[in-house]
Amino acid sequence: MYGMQGVVVKIGGSLIDAAGSVLSELSAAKVPVLVIPGGGIFADSVRAAELDDDAAHWQAISSMNRYGRFLSTFGFPVTESLALPKSGISILLPERILRTVDPLPHSWDVTSDSIALWAAGELSASLLLVKSREGDARDLALVDAYFPTLSASLDVSVRFANGRAAGSVSRQLAAVEATLL
Repeated sequence: MYGMQGVVVKIGGSLIDAAGSVLSELSAAKVPVLVIPGGGIFADSVRAAELDDDAAHWQAISSMNRYGRFLSTFGFPVTESLALPKSGISILLPERILRTVDPLPHSWDVTSDSIALWAAGELSASLLLVKSREGDARDLALVDAYFPTLSASLDVSVRFANGRAAGSVSRQLAAVEATLL
């Protein structure tokens, strides 16, 4: 994976109360960062609506856009293009891209975890999943049900950080950067 130019970072929706500190740690990145927002409380309302798989899929992706807009209130720009920024951090609003290419199954087995993995694969980037607890890709309770299937078909380096543990994001980001720089 040596020679990649940046990192895709998925910030879990459950970290809405810690998003500012997570983004602060990411702002020290030495490589470009494309943030993929989770769905969080916005996606929870979609789950509660008990929609069919297709409608739920698109509403959940719309929820990612809403969380992305929230993340942008910390001073970071949004983008609707699947590209790493030239430098710094940008936050992807994924709905337009996913409606165009529609690469993933329409099911609750696919969440922002798999969308972030797909994006990292498309960009030949590493992936850092920032969650509410420690873990790794073998912990199937930490990622969505489709993640292992998609991961097996992609050459993406995946790391996990605990967004609630001070310094975890910085440590994992440094580990990713060490493979890139």
